[in-house]
Amino acid sequence: MHAEALRQHEVKDDLATPVLMAVALHVAIVVVLLLAGWWQPMPKMVSVAGPVVEASLVVSPADVRAAEQTAAEAPKPAEVEPIEAAPPPQPLPAPQPQTAEEQIQPEPQEAQPEPAPVDQEAVARLALEQQQAKEREEQEAKRRQEQIDLTEREKQAEAERKQRLRAQLEEIRKEREAAERRTKMEEQRLQQLADAQARPAPTPQPAPAAPAGGNNGTDTDLAARYALAMHQTADAAWNRALAPERVPCKVRFTQIPGGEVINVQFLSCGFDDQARESVERALRRGPMPYAGFEPVFSRQIDLTFCHPQEACPR
Repeated sequence: MHAEALRQHEVKDDLATPVLMAVALHVAIVVVLLLAGWWQPMPKMVSVAGPVVEASLVVSPADVRAAEQTAAEAPKPAEVEPIEAAPPPQPLPAPQPQTAEEQIQPEPQEAQPEPAPVDQEAVARLALEQQQAKEREEQEAKRRQEQIDLTEREKQAEAERKQRLRAQLEEIRKEREAAERRTKMEEQRLQQLADAQARPAPTPQPAPAAPAGGNNGTDTDLAARYALAMHQTADAAWNRALAPERVPCKVRFTQIPGGEVINVQFLSCGFDDQARESVERALRRGPMPYAGFEPVFSRQIDLTFCHPQEACPR
């Protein structure tokens, strides 16, 4: 359609030129005819030899009337009919803009072969196989995730079990070390006791004239002052920071003459291991009071550790 429109437009352009030339020729002919009716050639001047003769035309009234009558009787010239001018050329129609459908002509497509008939059963079977494969993949992914979760839980449980085992082993190691220390200390005390028994007993010295220290009480008995001296010595060497407040700890220690402690036994004590070790170190730090208290010397002494003393049961 686009090519046909172009051909029509070219044919119109070929006809427009001769038509315009014909119209221009007719207009030129009309102009020449009009000018020929209006224009008359000027008379030529004739040169005659001789002097110029002046003459005047004398016309009588009879001549005038005869001329007027002749003119009236003369036939009138035929009126010239005006030549109709050729009609102006009609303007050529403006080319119409071509629409998108006219401008873009789709190329003829080759005939597509008819599709083969679809096997509905094969399509349904393929869809079912794909669905089953997808379900198997989802189940396999779920199984793998469950296996991973189970493995992680087993690893966490194993780590917790190992941590508990390490804590138990550490506790056993500490108890074993403490038992070994106690065994060595018992052996040392037994050896010291054996050595003390092998040595002769020291000669008792007379009591000093100065009054023995007390706690501002009214009991002047030597045994009471001996017990007070024992308690003050042990309390001064005891580290209270490791023991809980208002919790009593009753111990029984064994000493040899001279005040050296060779054995410590906890009778009823609410302290932990560290607090108990602090009590034992306080008793073994130095010799217990002995000089001046020989008459009331006792190999086994019971003491109660507690702080603050004013808040502890008596």
